[in-house]
Amino acid sequence: MTAPVEDIRTIAAAFHGTVLEDHPVEEGIGGTVIVDEVDPGRLLEAWRAARAVTPTMGRYPVFTLPGDLHHEPTAAEIDDLARAARAVDPWTAFRRNRDDHPMEPWRVESYVSAFLGAGGLPSAAGPPPAPTSEPELDRWLYDTLLADPVLADHARRWYEPLVGTRTWHPVREVQLVLLPTTSPWLAPAWISYFGALRPGGPEAWAAAMRQWHQRWGAELVAVFSTTLHLVVSRQPQPGPPAWELAGQLLALGGSLQHEQWQLAMAVARSDAWFLHDRP
Repeated sequence: MTAPVEDIRTIAAAFHGTVLEDHPVEEGIGGTVIVDEVDPGRLLEAWRAARAVTPTMGRYPVFTLPGDLHHEPTAAEIDDLARAARAVDPWTAFRRNRDDHPMEPWRVESYVSAFLGAGGLPSAAGPPPAPTSEPELDRWLYDTLLADPVLADHARRWYEPLVGTRTWHPVREVQLVLLPTTSPWLAPAWISYFGALRPGGPEAWAAAMRQWHQRWGAELVAVFSTTLHLVVSRQPQPGPPAWELAGQLLALGGSLQHEQWQLAMAVARSDAWFLHDRP
């Protein structure tokens, strides 16, 4: 599969007047087109410029590390992935392993004090459930914050840094890959993410991104081997929708060092997500 010369000319013309004007545009493997010499400091601006002309190009833009394309999918492989993205339940492949054993009282007190301050719980919050496992305590803290805006504001410093692109990992060099598809969830046909390197992983990753795209308007901006960067156009409502989404992000981003309540508070306010899974 190759990119016709006419496509490359059309793409170069489509970038006229944008941050991508005059950047080298050349054929990549598997029918992709590569745009080089993009300033990593202007990554989101450049991605938006390419995304705006997707209808003209018929191609979806994703940033990767330079040279980080190794697979040339066949048309049959792409079709199979598209079918799997519609049929697979991704949350059977991506699950969080959490300790559900009861916590000792001193650990519960330490957990609550770490996030809310020693003895800082208002009487209206009530005590944590007992016996308390880590998942139960995580959910109790989330529900407590939702019920008390003053307390939620007090805990803001623990989740505000997760809002927007502030957690996105900077990189020194990037390449913009224009995939021969307009469906962002088909990126796994060409690009690898460490968190999906398992049997059925690419299909489940594609299914997860398709779900997120349909529900939250999530679109993939960059895949840097062990990290995923996405933007979203819709936020979940606080409560069960945000809690569920936070759990999904933690399942696919297995190396994220956040409590689920922190991420649930953040995603209800954020227009960008960051996932991380490394060896």
